[in-house]
Amino acid sequence: MSTKTYNLRTAGQANIPVLGLGTWQSTGQDCIDVVSQALQIGYEHIDTAQAYGNEVEVGQGIKQSGVARDKFFLTTKIFPDDMKFEPEKLVAAAKRSLKNLDTDYVDLLLLHWPDDRVPLSETIPALCKLQKQGLTRNIGVSNFNIANIIEAKKYADVPIVVNQVEFHPFIKQETLQTFLNNHHILLEAYSPLARGDVFDNDIIKDIADKHGVTPAQISLAWILSDKDRIAIPKTSNPDHLQGNLDAINVNLSANDIEQISKLATSDGRKIKHPDYSPKWDD
Repeated sequence: MSTKTYNLRTAGQANIPVLGLGTWQSTGQDCIDVVSQALQIGYEHIDTAQAYGNEVEVGQGIKQSGVARDKFFLTTKIFPDDMKFEPEKLVAAAKRSLKNLDTDYVDLLLLHWPDDRVPLSETIPALCKLQKQGLTRNIGVSNFNIANIIEAKKYADVPIVVNQVEFHPFIKQETLQTFLNNHHILLEAYSPLARGDVFDNDIIKDIADKHGVTPAQISLAWILSDKDRIAIPKTSNPDHLQGNLDAINVNLSANDIEQISKLATSDGRKIKHPDYSPKWDD
């Protein structure tokens, strides 16, 4: 196993590896194997969620890797359905995740979506309590817009360190990014390869050719070029694991970054979001 510790981003008391393995849609033995191999080759950040239905497999992959629990950063998320009615449901859901993952704690626990049916005035204090109890080292949110975060911060007495959202070269997130920067919250990019669309973009392909790397590495390097962003690319192909990790070492020029940044549009989302999705800021 690699002993290299790669770049960290800091928010609150959290030190988060800049690039992790996303596991959305990873299932069965493939999930176990890719998590295990990722940790063995030097990944130090694994992301899952209750809604993915693979926490057990992620836990098995961790065990199969042989990598000690304190050598990597582990994130999971709790879905709104688990947060309805009373905060005790959130606590029970978190404990269920720990059991599935076969761990005593996660490094980051996120609320997976905002939902008007689930009052943040109840769930955020419960999330903070889980951190104080040591079941999670840090807390954060996912798919929150600015208004959601402002409300969440009113009820939080520990730092909200991350907002995990869809982010890649084709989506505008400037307004949200500026807000997060001002509040010392990291933007964590899911679907950072735009569901594969980065492979078909001529500008990204030209920049990749110039650097002698892949379009995936260029997209990830562009995201990581901002010190307030981290990324969790998903792959079910073990052969792509090292390539994604190597994106950390790709140095883009200012002109590269500018060209890629111009690709974003207001309708650039690639993921179908639920009906209760918030109104996005860009």
